[in-house]
Amino acid sequence: MSYAELFERSPMRIFERSTNGGLANGQLGAIIGRAGVGKSALLVHVALDRLFRDQKVLHISLREGAEHVRTFYSEIFEGIARVSRLKGPDRDRALVKIEKGRLVQCYLDRGFGAADLDKAISFTADVMHFVPDLVVVDGFDTANEAEVKGLAELAKARNLSIWTSARVDGGAAIGTESAWDTLIRLDPVDTVIELKVERAGGAAAEAMGLQLDPSTMLLSGEDTWDAASAPPSPKPADCTVYSGGAPGAEAVFGEAAERFGVTEMNFTFDGHKQVRERGRHMLAERELAAGDVSLVYVSKRLNRTYSEGTMIRRVLQSLWHQVSRAQQVFVVGTILDDGTVTGGTGWSVELARMWHKDLWVYDQEKESWFHWTGERWVAGVAVIESPHFCGTGTRYLTEAGARAVNALFERSFGQHAAS
Repeated sequence: MSYAELFERSPMRIFERSTNGGLANGQLGAIIGRAGVGKSALLVHVALDRLFRDQKVLHISLREGAEHVRTFYSEIFEGIARVSRLKGPDRDRALVKIEKGRLVQCYLDRGFGAADLDKAISFTADVMHFVPDLVVVDGFDTANEAEVKGLAELAKARNLSIWTSARVDGGAAIGTESAWDTLIRLDPVDTVIELKVERAGGAAAEAMGLQLDPSTMLLSGEDTWDAASAPPSPKPADCTVYSGGAPGAEAVFGEAAERFGVTEMNFTFDGHKQVRERGRHMLAERELAAGDVSLVYVSKRLNRTYSEGTMIRRVLQSLWHQVSRAQQVFVVGTILDDGTVTGGTGWSVELARMWHKDLWVYDQEKESWFHWTGERWVAGVAVIESPHFCGTGTRYLTEAGARAVNALFERSFGQHAAS
C-alpha cells in the first residue's frame, strides 16, 4: 500500500477539505475544547498526516512526558492502521517514517511562550540538524494575547505551520480570534465528539461539523472503513466460523454465516443447550479433556470466582476448541474496567490474548467494536480478514449486539454477494 492510499482513507482528508486545504506554511491554527474532549489526539492525527507526507514534525508537550506522548502516537497510529488495513512491511515502514520524522520535546511545570519556541526550533536546527515543517504545541495558553500574536509572527518568520491545542471550557470564546488562521472547536455531543471549523484561511468559516469517535478521533460509524478501497475479505465459501451454537450471540453468528454461505462448526457436549444444528460437532470426553484448565487459574485470570462444576468446566473446554482453531476471534459482551470481558465467554478473550489471535470485542454497553492491540483496547471497525474465525459471546444479546454481528458479515462479505 502506498502512503497516498493511506492518506485517502484518513479522516484528515475530510478535515483538510473542511479547512480550505489545511494549515499552510506561515499559518497558525488552534484546536480548542473542554478538558478530555480529544484535542491532543486530533493534534497527533495532524502530525501523523504530515509525517506520512515526508515532512518533519516538532512536537512540544507542555503537559505530558515524552514517553506518554510517544505512546499516544502509537495508539492513534494503530487506529489508522486498522481502518486502512495496513499490515506487514507497509506498517513497519510507516512506523520507521514516524520515528525518523518526529522530534518530541517536553517543557513541564513552567511557562512557555513564542520566544521559547523560537529558541527550541533554533536549537533543534543547529545542534540536531532537525528543521521542522510543522510544530505542534500541546497545551498552549491561548488566553495570552501577546503570546498568541508572537506565535503567529513566528509562523510567518519561520515559514512553517504551527498547530496548538488549548482548554476552553463550554462554549466560551477564545481571545484574539483574528490571530488564528484556522480555529477548530471540539464539543462532546451524546456519544461522539463534534468537530466544528470556526475559522479557516484567516476568515470565519461556514458552520459544519464532523462526528468523531471519542476513543480514536477517527470519523465515527461506518465512515471509518472504506469498502471500495479496502482489500477484500476471503470468499465466504472458503471460510469457517467456529462457535458453540448457543442462544444469543452464537446463534446470530450462525444465522449470518448460513445467510452468506460460510461453513459453521458448532461445538457442543452432553447437557449443553444448542440452537444451531448446522455444523454441529459433539465433543467426546477425550476431546473435552484437551481444553481442560484449572478453574483456579481461570478465576485468577478473569478476576472473578468460578466454583468447581461440570457445566462451567465443559463450557470453558468448548471455548478452547473454538478459539484454538481460529485466526481471528470476534466476541460480543462487555469490557470491564480491568480489561476482561463479562461472563464465561471472557475465557475465549483470554485465550485469544494468550495465543496472540487477532481479537475483537463488541461492547454492548458502549455499542462499539474494540480491538486488542496487545496492550490495550482500541475502538475500530471489525472486518473478517481470515478464513478461519471464531464467533462467540453473551447469551444476553441486545438488539445493538445483533446488528453489530450482522453488519460485520455484511461489511466483510457483502461485496461477494453483490458480485
